[in-house]
Amino acid sequence: MKKVLVISYYFPPSGGAGVHRILKFVKYLPEFGWQPFVLTVNEEADFPARDVSLLKEVPENIEIFRTKIFEPYNLYRKITGRGKDEPTDIASLTKEAKKSLTDKFSEWIRATFFIPDARCFWKIPAVKQATKIIKERDINLIFSTAPPYTCHLIGKTLKKKTGLPWIADFRDSWVGWLSTPKRWFLPHVIDSYFERSVLEKADKIIAVSNGVKKDLLSRNPHIDLKKWWIIPNGFDEEDFKNVGRKPSGDKFILTYTGSLYGNRNPRMILKALKELFDDYPSVRNKLKVRFVGRVDPAFLNDFKKFSDVVEHIPYVPHRESIRYMLNSSVLLLIIDAAPVNQGILTGKLFEYIGAQKLILALAPEGEAANLIRKLNIGKVVPPANVTEIKKVLFDYFTQWQNNKLSLKTGRESIQHLERKSLTKDLVKIFDEIIRIY
Repeated sequence: MKKVLVISYYFPPSGGAGVHRILKFVKYLPEFGWQPFVLTVNEEADFPARDVSLLKEVPENIEIFRTKIFEPYNLYRKITGRGKDEPTDIASLTKEAKKSLTDKFSEWIRATFFIPDARCFWKIPAVKQATKIIKERDINLIFSTAPPYTCHLIGKTLKKKTGLPWIADFRDSWVGWLSTPKRWFLPHVIDSYFERSVLEKADKIIAVSNGVKKDLLSRNPHIDLKKWWIIPNGFDEEDFKNVGRKPSGDKFILTYTGSLYGNRNPRMILKALKELFDDYPSVRNKLKVRFVGRVDPAFLNDFKKFSDVVEHIPYVPHRESIRYMLNSSVLLLIIDAAPVNQGILTGKLFEYIGAQKLILALAPEGEAANLIRKLNIGKVVPPANVTEIKKVLFDYFTQWQNNKLSLKTGRESIQHLERKSLTKDLVKIFDEIIRIY
C-alpha cells in the first residue's frame, strides 16, 4: 500500500467546518490503496470548536502524530477578554464589536507579524516531526491542506528537504481572503510571496471550487493550468444513517447549522419573519426557526425579539447537528453578498444536500446558487431582499401545511458529491503524481 503524509492543523478532536474534508479523506483513502499518516497539532491548539465524537470516525490503523504548537490566540483572548467560542479575527466581528482599540491593535499585530497566519509557530516543530515520519514510514507523497496556510509552508519545506511530490489543497483562497487580515505594504508583500511560492513549488494544486481557483490565479496567472484540480466539499453517506429521524410535528421548522458572525448574519431572515407575522399572524404559532452553532452575542440579542419563535442551540457534536438537519422542514443557508462570496461553496451546503431537505438560500449569484438550481434542491434569494425572503418562506410554509413539501431530487443525482466518491477522485491525482515521479 502506498503511503501519504497528511498535514492538517484541523483534525479531531477539532470540530467545526474545517475538519470534515480532511477527516473524510483520511477515513476513505485506505479503501483505494493509500495509507495516510496524519501530522497535526496537540491539545494546546486553539480550535474554534471541539468535537471529541469525531475521533470515532478515524480508522484504528491510522497513525496520528501530534506536535507542540505555540498559540498566540491564547494570549489574545486574555488581552481582549474574548471567550473560547468567540472569533479571533476582526473580519468575523460585527460592527458593534469592532469599536475596541484593543481589538484593532491586536489585529494590527496579527496582520504585521503573524505571516501567513497565527499558526506560523507550528512550522519548525512540524517540519522536524514530519522529516522523521517520512524517513521511518517510507512516505511516498506529501499532502497539505489549508487554511491555516502554514500547513502549505510546511509542505513546501518538506518537498525541498526530501524531494517527494507534494500536493497543496486549498479549502479557501489566500491573500486578501475573507478571514485573512488586511495587511499593510511590507507584510502584504511577504504574504504574497509565500502564496506565490506555494503555488509554484506544489506539484499539484487542488481547490474546493472554481471561485477559489480563480481568486488564486488572479494574483498568480503564470501558474500552469495543468497543475490545477477541483475537488469540492461533499457529504458522507454514513453520517446520515441511524441518526434518529422524527417528524417535525405540528410546526414548520427552519434550521440553520453553523457559525454566524460578522457579515454572515440572520438579520434579514428576522426582518422577513416580522413582515410575515404582520401579514399572517396565525403563522407565528406554527413556525420555529433554529440556529444551531456559535452565534455572535449581538445576534443573540436580536433573537430575543422572537423568543417564542427563534431557538438558539449552542455548538453540538457533528452527529447531533445532522439530527437537527434531518428533523427540519427546510434548511437555511446564509452567504453574504460580498463579491468574493460568489465563488464560495461552503461545506455546510453539501451536508444540506446530503440531508435531502429543501434549502432556502440567502445568497448572491455564484457557484452556490448555481449548484442549488442545478440540483433543484431549493430557492435562492438575494440576501438583502426581505420581500422575496418572506415570499419564499411563506410558500414553503404553505406547501408544508398542505403536505406538499417535498424534494424532487433523487439520491442518484448527488452521489458524485459523496465523500467516498470524492476521495476516489483524490486518489487519481495521487496515482498520477506517483507515475510521473
